[in-house]
Amino acid sequence: MTGADAPRRDLFWELAGLIARIPGLGHQRPLRRTAEAFAERFGPLESAEPSGILREDLYATLRECDGYPDGLRFYLDTLGSGRTGTLAWAAVEQMYLRLYPERLLTPTEREELCALLAARAPGTRLGSVALRFLPFLPPGDGDAGGSEAPEALLDALEDALVLEDEAHPLLSFVEAVAVSQPPPLEAELRDWSDKVAHRIGCPQEVLQWARAREAARVGRPFDPSRLLVEIVAHPAAPDEYHVRGWLLATREGPSSLLADCRVASRGALEETVAALHQTVLERLGELSAGLRVEFLLPRPLLWLDVDQFPVRPAGSVARPIGADHTVLVRSRDRFHKRYWWPALHRRLAWLHSNPDGGFEAPAVRYAAPGGVPAPYELLTELRDGETPFCFVLLEPPPWDGDAAADPVYVLLEVGIPAIVALRRQGQHAEARPQLWKVLAGRLDALPDRVRHLRGVGPGGGGAAVKLDLHRHVTLVWDSQDGLEGAEAALGHPRTGGGHP
Repeated sequence: MTGADAPRRDLFWELAGLIARIPGLGHQRPLRRTAEAFAERFGPLESAEPSGILREDLYATLRECDGYPDGLRFYLDTLGSGRTGTLAWAAVEQMYLRLYPERLLTPTEREELCALLAARAPGTRLGSVALRFLPFLPPGDGDAGGSEAPEALLDALEDALVLEDEAHPLLSFVEAVAVSQPPPLEAELRDWSDKVAHRIGCPQEVLQWARAREAARVGRPFDPSRLLVEIVAHPAAPDEYHVRGWLLATREGPSSLLADCRVASRGALEETVAALHQTVLERLGELSAGLRVEFLLPRPLLWLDVDQFPVRPAGSVARPIGADHTVLVRSRDRFHKRYWWPALHRRLAWLHSNPDGGFEAPAVRYAAPGGVPAPYELLTELRDGETPFCFVLLEPPPWDGDAAADPVYVLLEVGIPAIVALRRQGQHAEARPQLWKVLAGRLDALPDRVRHLRGVGPGGGGAAVKLDLHRHVTLVWDSQDGLEGAEAALGHPRTGGGHP
């Protein structure tokens, strides 16, 4: 044959030459034994009469073996038995790979992916997505109408260059398609990626990074990064704050941004937080979508209005940090008292087993001003229960320095994961129904609803804004994505305690 088959014929000729040069394979005995084994498996070889020239005879035999499924592979394995560790046979294997390049996907994986891509949402142009991971599209791009387009794209993506510390381009392509699909198909595509990544040795954290990047590109953060800011103040110097900051990026451990910075005023504290915020935005880039900001605060600073700290993203206007991001307060006391964790985990387990739990009794308990029970009564009532999950404090108890007389300390000790506190004084009769109205819904989505409340701003929330709820709500929150395991990185600052 000529034309398209010519390059392949040349490869067979080169393969025959490599075999002919291997000592011991030029004799008839190994060739005859290999032919007999092949005949038992596939049937007798019917090559033309031997020419007497070893390379030409091998060439004819190899071409005939290639006419059987896996025939060439069987012939080489049998002929090369006992020689696979030699450099000469390694050259034979390299030539075989040029004839039959290794496929990234198994036939089953390829069939499953083609079926999933065929079910994609209308308007999903595979070629446009693939161009982000390929230098050019292969001929016959199916988005132009050819039925073989997914096959051609997969061929090109399987052979695409893999960059260091990056997921295989084919996996990244699947993740990029997945984020624009309806939830059921999106989940199936991601399940496919998980299975294939595991088989080909792609680390899970590398795949998760690609997944987060693709989700961020469409404004749907899959696994948002977190900015953690710890603030403490010594009681003897209430106007001095010590600040530390970490970035908890997707599937990574804490990365230190700021180590024990001392500031001497509230204004300097806000400037420091704003600088940390800008640093994180610049470092994450498009992966900053959905960034959560968490403040690790001691009991005396638990009601500090950190969600109202102003930030000034480069080139934009100043706004409260809570208007742009989900801002949570985490209890520094609970983080450092490991013997409090079992109670917290028990209530979190209740939330996990009740994913549709709503913002209502028995999961939520309201405490009117002066209505919080005494600490011992609260401890006796709550220490063994799975609920409530959330306490709403219409007027948070002040801190007087005595932990034994502080009901909030008890709430932290008995594992209440969520505490909603209204920092503004007065108008409590109106505040309760307004809080209920804006916070009602699934408990596990409470942080998102508080973020939405803070982002409403003046004039956008009706009666709720008249009470300035968006400016005066603290959410103390602990969840199963907490800080356990980060003790070595977070450690202890050189100061302790805090001051309101």
